[in-house]
Amino acid sequence: MQMKQVMAVGLMLVLMVAGDACRRKEVGDMRTVTINVPAMRSAAAASLVLRTLVETQRIAPDKIQTDFTNHTVTVTYDSLQRAVKNLEFAIAAAGFKANEIPADQAAAAKLPPDCR
Repeated sequence: MQMKQVMAVGLMLVLMVAGDACRRKEVGDMRTVTINVPAMRSAAAASLVLRTLVETQRIAPDKIQTDFTNHTVTVTYDSLQRAVKNLEFAIAAAGFKANEIPADQAAAAKLPPDCR
C-alpha cells in the first residue's frame, strides 16, 4: 500500500512540474532579429514592410522598427509562434528581398513606384 502512495505522490509532482512548464510557454521566447531589406529605400517601402509583418505575421507594430536609411527592419517576436524564416518569407512575398530570400518578382512588379 505504501508503494502506491509513493507512486501517486511522484505522479502528482510530475504533473505539477509539467503544468508549470506549460504556463511558462505562455510567456513565450521573445527574440529580436534584424533583417536586411536592400530595396527598402523610402518611408513608403518601410511602411509597406511594417504593414506586411503586422497583417501576415501578427506582430504588434510597436515590436517592429524600420530603418530605410540602413535598409533594415528589426523585429521582436515570439520564437515559439514563428521563426525568422516566416518573417523573411512574408517580406519576400510582399516584393522585397529579405536577407537571402529573394523577392517575389510578381509582387515586386506590383509595388508602387516609390517602393521600387
